[in-house]
Amino acid sequence: MDLSNKKLLLGIVIIVGFVIGGFTLSSILSEEAAGVCIVDGQCTHEQKLNDIYGLLPLLLSIALVVGAGTYYLMSGKIEKKDKSLKDNTKIILHFLNPDERKVVNKLIEGKGKVIQAEITRMEGMTKLKSHRITQKLIDRGVLKKESMGKTNILRFTKEIEEGLLD
Repeated sequence: MDLSNKKLLLGIVIIVGFVIGGFTLSSILSEEAAGVCIVDGQCTHEQKLNDIYGLLPLLLSIALVVGAGTYYLMSGKIEKKDKSLKDNTKIILHFLNPDERKVVNKLIEGKGKVIQAEITRMEGMTKLKSHRITQKLIDRGVLKKESMGKTNILRFTKEIEEGLLD
């Protein structure tokens, strides 16, 4: 079992422990004393509340530690995913020629979709050049084209979108 799975398992155990602790605490609070409320000159309900008030700083401290621990466990995964995403993007862009990189970067800026006319308006592009570039990317499985009236919308394919934009 690798370290990330151990951290995930630890996080689940902590959350389950908190849920069980919450139910236990609620059952303690909801218990009713049988018979007379005052025993030995003190109300049993007030005694339980005083005990809980005494435990409140401890419970708050535990909650703070669990929150910080959960953040620590999950932040590593997020940072690792962001780094992996950037590396994947660089690798994919490496295999493209400069004009294809411009198109892919435009789609990344557009969160995975762009109107084909916007690509034609990019610096150094003509209608023919943009058509050829987009067609190459479609043939390679990087993009897909959807018709919308008289214009086309270019989108990343599902696989590329998951790798680049998630």
